[in-house]
Amino acid sequence: MEFIQVAFVLVAALCAIYYSGQGPSLLRKCNEILTGKAGCAPVGDVDFVTLHYFAGRGRGEPIRMLLEEAGIPYNQTNFTKDTWPEAKAAGIKSGYYTYGQVPAIVTSSGFHVAQSQAVLHYLGRAAGMDCDCDLMHQCEVVALGVEDVRSKLSKMLYDPEFSLDMRDDYLQNVAPVWLGYLEKIAPNVQAKNAGFFGGNRVTWVDFLVFDVLENNVEFGMYDVGRPLVPVLDQFPRLQSFYNVFKSRPRIADYLKSKKRAEYKLYKMPKGSSTQTKAQ
Repeated sequence: MEFIQVAFVLVAALCAIYYSGQGPSLLRKCNEILTGKAGCAPVGDVDFVTLHYFAGRGRGEPIRMLLEEAGIPYNQTNFTKDTWPEAKAAGIKSGYYTYGQVPAIVTSSGFHVAQSQAVLHYLGRAAGMDCDCDLMHQCEVVALGVEDVRSKLSKMLYDPEFSLDMRDDYLQNVAPVWLGYLEKIAPNVQAKNAGFFGGNRVTWVDFLVFDVLENNVEFGMYDVGRPLVPVLDQFPRLQSFYNVFKSRPRIADYLKSKKRAEYKLYKMPKGSSTQTKAQ
């Protein structure tokens, strides 16, 4: 009888917590106590990572930045056009490259995962940079939105007909629209509880956002013989987030380090007369 009474009390208490809306907060606190890590679904520590990707920035860059911020040691394969075909075949055979693509990571324990956002999310969970359960939907909206923004620029850059007119149209018409969407959901860095895209602390989606913002900033300031365009000037919240994030000590050290690849275009637009990057 006593057991039934205790069980009834526990069920009633759980129901009260659930219907009060405090369930996610309680779950978050339990996770933090058990794992010592913030976030909805933390996983065990990662001791060492091998990043399978090319030598350039690309989709590997937000992964590198998270590894740097978390202090997780890593090395890189730095594939080239010549080494990639053989590496791709080996990666598919081993199961490391689920869809025959990189980036992918392999940890010192033998765990492996592919696809850029899946890699970044997993590392975020391992480093205590996962989103809280009650903000998971918000982080998914940010991550998928960033992918849409990224695709607008990359589709143009890899277009065989990429030209100065296409560059100008992107900077004048396309980028303002898509960055404007991000501006609407951007955090107020001055607010105590909302300084980042996933709440009041850095999460894995912030690395995605910073990367896509930086790509657009660098593209707008790349000298192709046309007026340079400071793309974030009209977006104060994105500009503030960008400035604050790149000033984080470990991020700042990485951004100015020699091991970081230089930004460069896949190819210069048709009609340009210079390949000098603006300072």
